[in-house]
Amino acid sequence: MMGRRAVAFTEDSVSRAIRAVKKAGVEVKTIRIEPNGSVVINGDNGEITERQIEESAGGYL
Repeated sequence: MMGRRAVAFTEDSVSRAIRAVKKAGVEVKTIRIEPNGSVVINGDNGEITERQIEESAGGYL
């Protein structure tokens, strides 16, 4: 059985994620790329509103 290949990420995918987070009003603190290709952004804006969560891509901020 072959293992699953990691999903490749691009600079463009990271840039899109950063723009979406900033648009939601969250200050980007750190960015991490997971082995599965997920882009994880840690940020801070004090409180996250329900509207920000709804407007974020896939419900993630």
